[in-house]
Amino acid sequence: MTTIAPFPDIKPTTRKFKMGDIPSTTYTSLSGVVFKRAFGNTKTNYTLDLTFKNISDSSDVDSRTTTGILKHYDQANGTFSSFTVPDPVFVGMEDAVLDYIQAPADIKWRYAKPPEVQSVQSNLSTVTVSFIGELQA
Repeated sequence: MTTIAPFPDIKPTTRKFKMGDIPSTTYTSLSGVVFKRAFGNTKTNYTLDLTFKNISDSSDVDSRTTTGILKHYDQANGTFSSFTVPDPVFVGMEDAVLDYIQAPADIKWRYAKPPEVQSVQSNLSTVTVSFIGELQA
């Protein structure tokens, strides 16, 4: 997977984060006994949902717009390529929480699905993006 430019440095209106989990599978034997098998010791599949309310649709040079987010999605080849999320996206969060979101330090994000755009009024939209965090070799 290729890495592209970081996501635009826009402070979101809301953030929703879900911790990753260790890859594992649960098995149930014929006798009903349940056991689990871990396939590693590092968490994966973190999720991060960001909402940007009432941002400009403008297509000027500034990437902190609806158009900037949509261009970034195009540059990422949709859900294919990975990227980093810059610190301004996390402004206002406590460092202890941010350490969980950005840990491990080599986590890369990719779009889980296309951005959702809701037009609020002329030249203003609410944009929602969903990311999946993964470790990459």
